[in-house]
Amino acid sequence: MTLLNITFRNIKRNFHNYLIYFVSMVFCIMIFYTFTSIEYNKQVAELTANSMSVSTAFNGGSIVIAVFVAMFIWYSNSFFTKKRKKEVALYSMLGVKKRQIGRMLFYENLVMGAVALVAGILIGTLFSKLFVMILIHIMTFDVNVNFSISLKAIISTIIVFLIIFIIASLHSYTLIYRFQLIELFKSAKVGQKQPKASAILAVLSIIFIGTGYYMALTYKFESLTKLPVILVITIIGNYMFFSSFIVFLVKFSKKNKVEYFRGLNMIGTSQLLYRIKANGRSLATIAILCATTITAMGTAASLYYAQINSINKFTPFSYAYKSEGKSTDEQVKQIINKYPSNKMKSFTNSEFLILDSKGPDISKVKANSLENSKSFVISESSMKKLSKARGVNYNISLKSDQVMFFMVTFSDKLMESPVGKNIELKVAGKVMPLKIKAFKDGLLTNQITENDLYMHDTVVVTDEVYNKLYDKDKGLKYTFIDIENQRKSKKLTSEIKNILGNKGTLLSYYESYRGTMTSLGIIIFLASFIGFVFLICTGSIIFFKQLSEASDDKERYDILKKIGVKKSEIRVSIAKQMAFIFALPLVVGIAHSLIALTILQSILGSSVVYPVFITVGVYTLIYIIYYLLTVNSYWKIVDVK
Repeated sequence: MTLLNITFRNIKRNFHNYLIYFVSMVFCIMIFYTFTSIEYNKQVAELTANSMSVSTAFNGGSIVIAVFVAMFIWYSNSFFTKKRKKEVALYSMLGVKKRQIGRMLFYENLVMGAVALVAGILIGTLFSKLFVMILIHIMTFDVNVNFSISLKAIISTIIVFLIIFIIASLHSYTLIYRFQLIELFKSAKVGQKQPKASAILAVLSIIFIGTGYYMALTYKFESLTKLPVILVITIIGNYMFFSSFIVFLVKFSKKNKVEYFRGLNMIGTSQLLYRIKANGRSLATIAILCATTITAMGTAASLYYAQINSINKFTPFSYAYKSEGKSTDEQVKQIINKYPSNKMKSFTNSEFLILDSKGPDISKVKANSLENSKSFVISESSMKKLSKARGVNYNISLKSDQVMFFMVTFSDKLMESPVGKNIELKVAGKVMPLKIKAFKDGLLTNQITENDLYMHDTVVVTDEVYNKLYDKDKGLKYTFIDIENQRKSKKLTSEIKNILGNKGTLLSYYESYRGTMTSLGIIIFLASFIGFVFLICTGSIIFFKQLSEASDDKERYDILKKIGVKKSEIRVSIAKQMAFIFALPLVVGIAHSLIALTILQSILGSSVVYPVFITVGVYTLIYIIYYLLTVNSYWKIVDVK
């Protein structure tokens, strides 16, 4: 029998142990091939010619996946090779040379890798059109996607993963030379070193993590050097937390004698203590990976959520254009009536003044950003008409010396509320001081641009004051329209633009939404799929570790059954231990990511609670599936009939 025959028999016999590893590899190869094929996809390149470089983005994503998958395959190969030390020892006893055993393991890894590579490329090819359709849908393009097979993507995938598999296989080949024959036979009984729990390190872990959290929560953007400091001390604290604090905590739980001696808790706690000690570094790493994955996916979801809010904030009306008379308005109305899915909700004409102004100093960092600028001024009656058209009722009544203030650049982290402060309007050389009665964060209308002046703030005055300030040369007349289903108004928007021509610039919700999602869609797509790769690999690592320990624990559970312990009690004990092992890095990872995302929330200036809640929920759900699979597989190994 040749080494190749033995290789195929070994793969067939152990395939149930390799299944999760194989599926994980196929998934990673599929995602890598997908990213590479999109990078070379001509249709996507043409559609995104004026936006973010797809080639650069997906090339970067492919590199991240390749590096992480290389680490995952290296770890998994080491795990499976060390798990088969007894088998290697048996071959040595039968006279098989280590060189031949090494070649056998080398062949096994290459065969498994080659099969996974073929499967990953085939599945990636079959689903490549679907992934391109998802990307184009996220980017809001409305085109028919053509099925295509990228030879460049196939070659790149084969080269990258063959290199990874060869290096990992050579690593497995060299492992067998590091052990003596007697060590190989005793390997199943030799556990990892159990480091003693240090009370000092346990306390330091809380101090380090607490300090990192405090610095993140109080971060004011005054120094970028604080970010790496926060990252480093949190990671150090994280590793000390798993290596010392958790061990110390589990040992301390033994003092509760009533709970400790109930049922199988004594055995379960002892086994759990061993697992935490033996796997502390792995669990700490998984917690960091969980935090990285949730942060990446949460950031993508938060960016999408924040950008949608920003579009709504800057373009509250579907359309805005400079009024050119009733004939133009009638033409626009006729066009809108041609599209029943974009039924008109409101049609409003309004007038603004552009006046020199001096705003209050509300900056917490003394930037005086509002001083000596220009403001858009509107009458109270016009404001109420526009707000009604938007379906908003501000329910405010102004006195002659009062104003209502709309400001789009407001940030409560950097600015104080302007309510109660004064603003000065200047016209014909005269200064009119007015008090800000009410303040709204946002724009009253779409962000109008006039003579390189962007509408950053709008001052609402009484009709009486507006008439006093009125200057025909400083007046602007605009038309504001709101329609239904504005995200799907491509044809309507195009027709209105053609009608307006050089008469005025159209400010449309659809174009703002489309422009934002074209670039942001790539980030969302990349973060989501890279996040899933990280999730699949980290879940698989925990799965491998626990099944490895299941084989070692099989005899212990067999003894428990022989002395009369019920199977249901053993299964509950296993489920509790697995729950702790899975939940611990997940909870810590979520905590790390939530703190990191608070910095993102400060940067975006808007709440990210909703998108982060969804991200954490989806991530936790997939993790629970891994937990259930692990408990079920663990039980099948230790359950002796």
